[in-house]
Amino acid sequence: MISQLFLIAFTISFVVPMEIQKSPPPPDTSCPWVGLDCLFNDISATGNIQTWQECAAACAAHKTCAYWSWRGPTAWMNPYGCWLKSGCPQVISDPSMVSGANTCIA
Repeated sequence: MISQLFLIAFTISFVVPMEIQKSPPPPDTSCPWVGLDCLFNDISATGNIQTWQECAAACAAHKTCAYWSWRGPTAWMNPYGCWLKSGCPQVISDPSMVSGANTCIA
């Protein structure tokens, strides 16, 4: 019984986190971050945003938005979604996403 619990705890603590590779975001000067999704710190979410440039412009116009993430048309969930964010402490790889800093508008 104890060995089974140890195996479960080991799997959860070492194997599961390794499946999702989190990393700090690229420098703000990299524009845009194709294939990366900013995690956490959502201010708002909007659907039916047709381009990443439109999402970026919404962030630039919002006084507390520091970063944005936009989901492209090929996404199986929330295509054309735009998330405005107050920060971007981590990013994950997602081929359907485009993200950037509030200075990245074109």
